[in-house]
Amino acid sequence: MNPKSILLLITFFLFGVTLSAQYTEKINTNRPGTSQGAFSVGNNVLQLEGGIGFGKEKHKILNTKTNVFNFDYSVRYGLLIEQLELRLNGRFRADGVRQTIGGNEEKIKRSNFEVNTIGAKYLIYDPYKKPKKDSINYDALKSWKERYKFKWKSLIPAVSAYLGANFISSDNPFTAPNDDTFSPKIVVMTQNNWSTSLNGDWVLVTNLIVDKITTDDPIIGWIITSTHTINKKWAAFGEYQGQKSDFYSDNILRLGGAYLYQKDLQFDANIAFNFKDTPSIFTVSVGASYRFDWHNKDEIIEQPGLEGGVKEDEEGLEKKEDGEGEEDIEGELEEGEDGLEIENDSLKLLKTPFINDFEDDDFRNAIEKDLDERRTADRLERERIENEKLSKKEGKKFKKEEARRLKREAKEARKAEKAEQQAAKEKQKMIDDIDAELDKMEQEQGVDQELQDIDKELKELEKMEKELDIDNEKEQKKAEKKKEEEKEEDVDAEYEKYQKEQEKNKKAEEKRRKKEEKKRLKDEKKKKKEEEKRKNQEEKENDTNNSDVDKELEKMDQ
Repeated sequence: MNPKSILLLITFFLFGVTLSAQYTEKINTNRPGTSQGAFSVGNNVLQLEGGIGFGKEKHKILNTKTNVFNFDYSVRYGLLIEQLELRLNGRFRADGVRQTIGGNEEKIKRSNFEVNTIGAKYLIYDPYKKPKKDSINYDALKSWKERYKFKWKSLIPAVSAYLGANFISSDNPFTAPNDDTFSPKIVVMTQNNWSTSLNGDWVLVTNLIVDKITTDDPIIGWIITSTHTINKKWAAFGEYQGQKSDFYSDNILRLGGAYLYQKDLQFDANIAFNFKDTPSIFTVSVGASYRFDWHNKDEIIEQPGLEGGVKEDEEGLEKKEDGEGEEDIEGELEEGEDGLEIENDSLKLLKTPFINDFEDDDFRNAIEKDLDERRTADRLERERIENEKLSKKEGKKFKKEEARRLKREAKEARKAEKAEQQAAKEKQKMIDDIDAELDKMEQEQGVDQELQDIDKELKELEKMEKELDIDNEKEQKKAEKKKEEEKEEDVDAEYEKYQKEQEKNKKAEEKRRKKEEKKRLKDEKKKKKEEEKRKNQEEKENDTNNSDVDKELEKMDQ
């Protein structure tokens, strides 16, 4: 490292300018969030990240108000291989605490490092590392849907692990009283990169943190950060950070944005606040990111999933010029400087992604000319295929519509047939119910006729009884008369007379018994009729239904 570089490093460190990014053509920092991305900065790349913040804290229980000044910094360096990165990060804090006790107000000033950590990060798994040899996706060239549809494979994140060590001074006012001056820190990081031509780029980073695990107050933490590029210069982010320990637990939300001043320099700003009052936190921070790019290898850095590896020598470029190992060709819609998408076969509107600035311009122009010709041929072929697809699609669409129409008509016919059968069943059921009601009414009429016959028989019996009584009276008179006339008859004649009287009495008793039996039958019939009438009274509710049935029958007949 030359003296000028060291001087620049010290200058940016003092002003809080840092960087933290995976090696790309443009800087890609972790700021303004506090999470770590899964990718390293790249071999032989030094990046600095830093910022200053001002805020206020209020503690409801302790009745304190604190004015806070923060200075956070991070130094990252890619060492030996692309996957390995060394990192030094920390945060210096100075605050003034005002505490009201009774009528007195005390002021306390404190300053020290809250965090100082040095460690190494290693990329364990990269889902974009091994592309196919023939990286041209012909389905994407032919189909807009294939090109822009969501790919489930993009849900697989890159994974990294970080192992570091905390070192703090003794009697630090911002740490737990019994914290060790040296303690380990472990972080597992995941990162998803989603890039679309319509909605820009999205990055989702998650960190799972186990800190100070050898101390009396270990910390479990988690950070979720989402970043979205609005355009080539501006990006917005949101972050949720949680921390749990016996000494201090909190949930903090950060919102902010970043501006890319040039490819190696970025500025940012954010606000942070929490959701409790022991204490409540509100902080405003600004910062910047810068990188020293001493990377000496040409990398093909493209959209996630389209990386083409590392070019080691001139033969690799010659192979690319001859058409071997060609990268995935972008669509003919390129975004111009005015933000509009225009159709152009030339790649000169955008810099060829796998050629660095120090390459010879003639060589670049030759490659671009060759790619222009290939791209024009691909576009014409793509247009021909699209026209064929459109005609086939129209034919398939017509056949589908015709099949749907026939299916719909058949379904309606089946539905009408079922409705007709159901109506016929309901009509037959109504007719059966009416026949049952008529039979019931006929049975009731038969009972009434039987009662009338019984009444007629009873009347005849009463008439016969009256005639019998008259005959008895006549016979009695005759008997009395004969008795008077035949007082002198013998015992046999008297016995014979007695026998006749007994027979007469027996006949009268028989008639009386028959009459009582008829009355009993009549009473039973009446009782039965009353019971039937009571049942009919209970079934009067069905009369309304019968009238409705008649109306339905009339409607059906019509």
